Amino acid sequence: MKNLLKIVVLLGLVAIALVIFMPARAFPAVDGNQITVDEGRNHIEGVLQPQATYEFLLKDEGVSLGAFHGDAFITILPLATAEQFKAQYGDFFHCDNPGATQSQSKLEAVIFVAGNAQARTQIKDALSLVDGAHIPVVRFTGALVQVTGYKVGDTVVQYSTQTPIYYVQDFEIIQTDYLP
Repeated sequence: MKNLLKIVVLLGLVAIALVIFMPARAFPAVDGNQITVDEGRNHIEGVLQPQATYEFLLKDEGVSLGAFHGDAFITILPLATAEQFKAQYGDFFHCDNPGATQSQSKLEAVIFVAGNAQARTQIKDALSLVDGAHIPVVRFTGALVQVTGYKVGDTVVQYSTQTPIYYVQDFEIIQTDYLP
C-alpha cells in the first residue's frame, strides 16, 4: 500500500511539473498586416487580409499527421449557406435528405489560428461540441492569412494544400447545435 501511495504521489508531482515547466503554445506574432505562426517544426509567414466577421457551422474535425493544423483543422459551412439549405430542405444533414449531397459540396476544410487566450479557449470548447456530435454555430472576428512563406524545420516548402487559414479573434459560440 505504501508503494502504491508513493507511485501516486510521484505521478502527481510529475504532472504538476509538466504543467509548470511545459511552455505554453505561443500566439502568432502580428506586425501590422504581417503574421508569423510557429507550431512545432512548422513556421508560416503571411499577410493578413482585411479583418471581417465570419459566421460558420463547424461540422467535422480534421486529422493532421504532422502537418500544420493551428488551433483547429475543421470542416465549416457558412451560416448563410446553411440557412438557405435549411429553408429549402429542412434538416439537410441527414443522408436521406435531398439537400445532403448539395450541402456536402459546400463544406470547406479550414485552419483556425487563435490570436489570444480567449479565442483559443472558445475554439477548444467548440471542438468539444463537434467531438460530441454537435454542429455548433460560431461567430468570430478575424482575417484570412495569405501564406507567403512556409518552412518545416529548415526546409522551405510550398504551401500546396491551399487550405484557408483564419487568424481568429473575438471567437464565440452562438449556438451549441444547429440541428433541433
